[in-house]
Amino acid sequence: MRRIEPIAPAKSVADQVRDGLRDAIIDGQFAMGENISEERLTALFGVSRSPVRDALNALKFLGLVEILPKRGSFVFLPDEAEVADLCEFRLTMEREAATLAMLKAPEALVARLAAICARMTRAEERGDHADYAHADTAFHLAFFEFCGNRLVCDAYALAEARIATLRTALTAPSAERREASFREHLDIADQLARGDMAAFHDTLSEHINRTRRIATDELRKFKRKADEAVS
Repeated sequence: MRRIEPIAPAKSVADQVRDGLRDAIIDGQFAMGENISEERLTALFGVSRSPVRDALNALKFLGLVEILPKRGSFVFLPDEAEVADLCEFRLTMEREAATLAMLKAPEALVARLAAICARMTRAEERGDHADYAHADTAFHLAFFEFCGNRLVCDAYALAEARIATLRTALTAPSAERREASFREHLDIADQLARGDMAAFHDTLSEHINRTRRIATDELRKFKRKADEAVS
């Protein structure tokens, strides 16, 4: 007799708005710091205010949205200290997750990284910057997919959306940055395939610290433009 599978519960409207808005922010459809009012979102998603409000509160918990009383809701715009915290957290978590994955499922991790690198190559050949950014995110999430530790995965999930948003905003629009990033992904995949964890740690550190430097520079440019506009 064929086994009967349980039916997955349908997502609520609020969950659908949450997921749609989260993806739109990560993909750069809303800029960091951009106003995303309830009125605007109800029109975009074709829903009432209640699920929009619930979705915004859920994304506020993840740090992806900031809700300011009497001013509205905004996509998060990190300051330099938050960028530093995010990058330090990311480095710690990804390094640990990859180490666990190499202990528990090395062949599966190496195969997945090779497949994602191939996807990145195809995306670059097509000039599909959005798919490249998605593949970039998938590359780093593979560490957690195979690490075998739910607590490590849950901890990273709290900041993953902000990390992915920074990646899209800073790397995807620039061919030079994508090229440097891709070379490092290839190096990481090769180092893990060879089991060279020391080299992997060094490359991952440089990869993430470069993101930190770029983000800091871009934030300073953004602030200067904002100050000039005010003056």
